[in-house]
Amino acid sequence: MKIIKHALLIVMIAASVFNLVHKDEIGMLMILGIVIGLLIFFTVAGRIMTRKQLPMADEIQKRTVTWWWMIAIFMLAIVTHRLVSFVFLGFLCFSALREYYSLMPMKEVSESKTLSFRDRTSIFITYISIPLVVYIAYIEWYNLFIILVPVYLFLLVPIIFVVQNRTDGTIKSLGIISIGFMFFVFNFGHCLFMINIGPLVLLYCFALTEARDLLSFWVGKSFAGISRSHQGTTLARLLEKRIAVNISPNKTWAAGLLVAVLISLLSLQFVRIMPEFPDGRFSYGFSAILGFMIGILGLMGDLVFSMVKRDMGKKNSGTLLPGHGGIIDRVDSLIFTVPITFHMIYWMYF
Repeated sequence: MKIIKHALLIVMIAASVFNLVHKDEIGMLMILGIVIGLLIFFTVAGRIMTRKQLPMADEIQKRTVTWWWMIAIFMLAIVTHRLVSFVFLGFLCFSALREYYSLMPMKEVSESKTLSFRDRTSIFITYISIPLVVYIAYIEWYNLFIILVPVYLFLLVPIIFVVQNRTDGTIKSLGIISIGFMFFVFNFGHCLFMINIGPLVLLYCFALTEARDLLSFWVGKSFAGISRSHQGTTLARLLEKRIAVNISPNKTWAAGLLVAVLISLLSLQFVRIMPEFPDGRFSYGFSAILGFMIGILGLMGDLVFSMVKRDMGKKNSGTLLPGHGGIIDRVDSLIFTVPITFHMIYWMYF
């Protein structure tokens, strides 16, 4: 069974490479090559750590294996056919929204941290809005895409509550449902329009956001070690300055800002391979600013969903992705970086 899984993984990656070569997508090939190189490094490192029985060896191995599958599926989805890309991203929006609602227990009577059974109608509407959003993005109807969810759907949900003649728990339910479709249908749904301006733009945003998550782990660990060895000094106090200790006690301003700077520098490496837009090509200055914003917004997205999970008494949003948790645990930063990246590029170059 393990051999079959490995063979399938190799076939999927090989199919992506073949499609990129056929389409002469040199930039995307370069990025895929770098990603595969990093995954090979972490695969080898994980096995060495396992043999030496080092702490976190098992977690790193699980996370790396899951990364292999996520990269293989993601790349295959965005390089095969435009329709496949839209279906895949739409399914990702649906899965994240469904996972979000699953964190909110359903009860007959609205109580703290719960949704009422009467909310099912509104929840169903948010689900069926996803294929509509996918279709609108697919036909590139930008003017409707940008107002459908934050205007029409936002107004429709409270109207449904009125028709249901509700009073109990309406504010709480409206808040939970509105946040759900704004985050997972509208914000994350911007990745659909990124496909329209170029798959490489989507890959750029995804790569930098996920690189931020990876770097934050290692930078955070390094800073913690430095802080322990310099206890009581000004340096230690600077490194230990927490962003939101009740939400995530290990997240510090020093690590967050350094990672944002590193992502800004990494963003510069994309300038030469990014496609030409109607109003010109990526400039180094714009790329540096956008990279820094991705670094900061990715951190905030991570913290916002840590806040939600703590309120729900959950460590992870799910168990679908071994070593990572659930879908939301993997896309939480993207929910903040995707719409800003899209609108910054759209504003500057279209």
